Amino acid sequence: MMREWGLTFGESAALFALIVEVLIILVALIWLALMRYNTGRRESKRRRLRDALAELLPQVIDAPNDAALYDRTLKAVERVPADLARTTLTEIAEYMATDAAHFIYRRLFLDAGLANAARINASRRPWERLRVIREARALGDPADLLTKLINDDDIAVQLGAFEALGSLSRAEEALPALPKVARDGRLSRSRAIESLAAADPLPIESMRVMADDESPHVRQVIVGAFGRAHCDDAIDVMVAAVTDVDVEVRIEALRALTELEDRAALPAAIEALRDEFWEVRSRAAQCVAKLGGDAAVPHLAPLLDDSAEWVRHNCALALSRCGPSGVAALQEAAARGNDNASSALAEARLAREGT
Repeated sequence: MMREWGLTFGESAALFALIVEVLIILVALIWLALMRYNTGRRESKRRRLRDALAELLPQVIDAPNDAALYDRTLKAVERVPADLARTTLTEIAEYMATDAAHFIYRRLFLDAGLANAARINASRRPWERLRVIREARALGDPADLLTKLINDDDIAVQLGAFEALGSLSRAEEALPALPKVARDGRLSRSRAIESLAAADPLPIESMRVMADDESPHVRQVIVGAFGRAHCDDAIDVMVAAVTDVDVEVRIEALRALTELEDRAALPAAIEALRDEFWEVRSRAAQCVAKLGGDAAVPHLAPLLDDSAEWVRHNCALALSRCGPSGVAALQEAAARGNDNASSALAEARLAREGT
């Protein structure tokens, strides 16, 4: 045949390769066209559902006992695929904050059988479990999966469930997972602190118990959360943590006491100015200045000659915020050649002139 066409073997191979490439391109174009078509259909269904819910939901919220109206709304949800209905209800619920609205969304989610779909999918892939967590935060855990996901093997899922439980006033249920979450790293500990601090109610008594946990990471989160939540009832826990054996816990305790702004913590903060680690002394200088005001000056002034540059820097800035006596201490130090004192005075002068 190659001889009949007048083609050599090499030319025939090149022609075959070209035909294969053209077929691949055609298949890819057909696949892209189908993807675009399916995406368009999905988006069209999403718009129709959103439009229907935008029209019906306000009426259902105003007349929650109108069975016919609710059935119309439920049918609108059931007409679209479960995956799309879950996404749409979650997105709408995230922007509608009223309790009445959330009750209706949760009821629709359950009556449309979407909770079963969530449970099935959540057992397969981590990203599906993260999606369930988003639904839980928006709709109040309609699939009742957070108590399971808080023990998930995937730390991202576990941390997401931890935060979700806190946002749903169920922080007490999240605490058993804290040791693993806190072990995951600084970012996870920071997120855990924020989550617990925002929890309402704050599980104070359970957190008090965990403030003595063997893990310094757990103790750090507990102390940080108490401070961020401005929990006056736990000031004794924060003060005790200033002398913790772990450096990070001591630093977090001083940060917490700075946020709490309770002068009862001043003696503990002053004592921390003599800590062996410069990181602790640096944080203590900020805390002492915030809590002590003018009374802090005699305790801070010696640190202008600290062996650590960062301590000298933060001490000078702290003194600049301690009123006239603090400025006087800086001027005296600057006169004898202390660069940090001079810099703090210049920065304070620029701040005043800028205002």
